Amino acid sequence: MKFEKTMGFYDSNRLGDILFIFHKNHKKYLNDELSRYDLSLIQALCILMIHESEELNQKDLSDGLYLTKGAITKAVKKLVSDGWVLRKRSTLDKRKYILKLTPKAEEFIPVMYEINDGWEKSMGLNDLDSQFMETFNELTLKSIDLNLKKE
Repeated sequence: MKFEKTMGFYDSNRLGDILFIFHKNHKKYLNDELSRYDLSLIQALCILMIHESEELNQKDLSDGLYLTKGAITKAVKKLVSDGWVLRKRSTLDKRKYILKLTPKAEEFIPVMYEINDGWEKSMGLNDLDSQFMETFNELTLKSIDLNLKKE
């Protein structure tokens, strides 16, 4: 099996190529759906990460999402200007700002999960064998470990 429009570049026999195409299409789907709410995937991920943390700053977002400081700065500025996020000066370190969600963002979190759940259902991911998911999770953790050893 070859992928249309990428013949000769991506090899459908290599797991990395298949995962790359799968990942890119997942991101495109999410970005398309989120754009209806004037959000990007990066901005939505920032909202979710802030939601899951008590004290979070832009460096934490950058580190946690494996994105550049510039990408996070741009995303946070837009989130603040559009009323999704508040920036408050840290009481512990006056040089840092702590990020907090507005009620608008808190209320939108279930919508983000619905969008992703819809994609997973359409893709049939809920029907995957539990052994496959366990193996895949182990491979994912191994890939993270390999890259952490390089740092």
